Amino acid sequence: MEAREQYTNTLSYLATCVSMLCGGTTSLFATYGSSFGEVLGFTQYETNLVASLGDYAHYMSAPLFGYLSTRMGPTRVVQAAGVLMFGGYVGLSYAFGYFSSPARDAHHYVAMMSMLFAFVGVGSKAAYMASMATTARNFKQSRHSGIALGIPLSLYGLSTFVFSTVKAGWFESDATPSRYLAFMAVVSGAVHVVASRFVRLKDDPRDAAAMAAAARRRASVSAAAAAKEMAGVGGVLDADGGAGTAQLEMVEMKETRRRRTTVSSPSINDAAMSDEDTDAAAAAGGISASTLEGNESAPFSDKALKDGGKAPARGSSDGASPAAAAGAAHGQQSAIGRFRRDPVAWALLLGLICFSGPGLAFVNNCGSMVRAMAHRTALTAEQVGRYKDRIVATQSFFSFAARLLVGYLSDVWRTRLRLPRAGLLVLAAALMVYAQGFAARISRLEDLYPLAVLVGSAMGAVFTLAPTITAETWGADNFGVCWGVITLGPAIGGHVCNLIFGSSWDDGQQHIAAAAGPGAPQDQLHCDNRCFVPAFLTTVRISYLGLLFFTAVLCLPRASLLLRRRRAD
Repeated sequence: MEAREQYTNTLSYLATCVSMLCGGTTSLFATYGSSFGEVLGFTQYETNLVASLGDYAHYMSAPLFGYLSTRMGPTRVVQAAGVLMFGGYVGLSYAFGYFSSPARDAHHYVAMMSMLFAFVGVGSKAAYMASMATTARNFKQSRHSGIALGIPLSLYGLSTFVFSTVKAGWFESDATPSRYLAFMAVVSGAVHVVASRFVRLKDDPRDAAAMAAAARRRASVSAAAAAKEMAGVGGVLDADGGAGTAQLEMVEMKETRRRRTTVSSPSINDAAMSDEDTDAAAAAGGISASTLEGNESAPFSDKALKDGGKAPARGSSDGASPAAAAGAAHGQQSAIGRFRRDPVAWALLLGLICFSGPGLAFVNNCGSMVRAMAHRTALTAEQVGRYKDRIVATQSFFSFAARLLVGYLSDVWRTRLRLPRAGLLVLAAALMVYAQGFAARISRLEDLYPLAVLVGSAMGAVFTLAPTITAETWGADNFGVCWGVITLGPAIGGHVCNLIFGSSWDDGQQHIAAAAGPGAPQDQLHCDNRCFVPAFLTTVRISYLGLLFFTAVLCLPRASLLLRRRRAD
């Protein structure tokens, strides 16, 4: 039984990793984002509006999917991710295939394309929240929770690298991204549907209930067989003074004892669950703790099993009290209440707004930056497309490497050096400040490579540290809701900074056109670094605010502790 549980947990972890690898594809927007202008005739502001609304949907849906992952389990959420991503990519593929030349009234299609990309973003976040909530709960007692969370997070960052490399190898010569988006639809839908069959919570009360019911059925069959056998013996012994009846009663007593021992054994109810874990599992599934522990006074009925393992309320005649479940539910609510009142939570939220906004402005627009800087080179259109894919892949690869490395380093930082993980958060924010300042000084196409390395490393580090800090500070059982609220930060920051970039780009293009005069040919009215440098001069100031808020995340817990000690004295 223990080997089977270990095999199931390993399959579940691998399934979450595969789901994350195919779920983090929203950053692929940079590889086909320029096609919104070239094929659909969108302005840069309209293109960034599509990207920012997709990011908004991606991050704003986090609390919903965090709650659903906690209450319903991860299986249905991962299935929903596959359906949403399939629908979004199929719609985008059809839209690009339908138009063969720029549309005259392109602004009529902005809302439709934004909605389709929002489906992709929402599906991506559903896969992310289900996988992260599952991993956080399954590894909440592990000393290596940082690396356990870091591996699927790193694969989420690697997703863009994998699929941008596929695009560069198989689809780069296409005039539109229609075939590529159809490929993404099939892969995303199929992988998430398959992965949903294996994603499981280690302490899922519904699994424990099903195993307990199966054990009870086996015990009942054994008792019936033994009773039938002894009934035949009893018929012979009745002639000698009714000894058969006495032996039959003894067999029934032994079977009752064995049934109690079997149902309450650790092999059936997730080996070595503590009382605290049992109560938490009972609260999550609506089952009393005594039922999970195999208490015979509160057995499961067939109807309860059909309803997903939820036992109906019972009176004193059954001997089951909902006090344990109510206490666990109250504990969870009080933890979420502390989260809402905790200044550290607000500092982390504001820090993510000011940190991720500038980072997402580069991630979503690095393809346009390549196109702007490539006009000073002799690269062909196909070479420019490959260069754009390599920049996106570079950013994704270093995001993956940073997530994996920081996941391990944060465990060492925390367990061996006894330092708070938020210290690494401050270092990552400082790296983002430097990256935004570097972006404001770009003068050559080759400068985009080190910029992609800097932004990818900073983003990967923060999006590994922040969820780990959330799980440790407010509890792994509350991770889905708490982290869902905190990830609203990237939605707000990404939307604001994307619009800043789009507005700056269109203003720069208008200035270039005005300087060239009304009779200048269109092929000479190309944007260069003058179109995006003003945007990065703004985002570098925003990233400084992110550094300040992350410093507050580091300092506030210690300051609160010192204040409590002073009041106690």
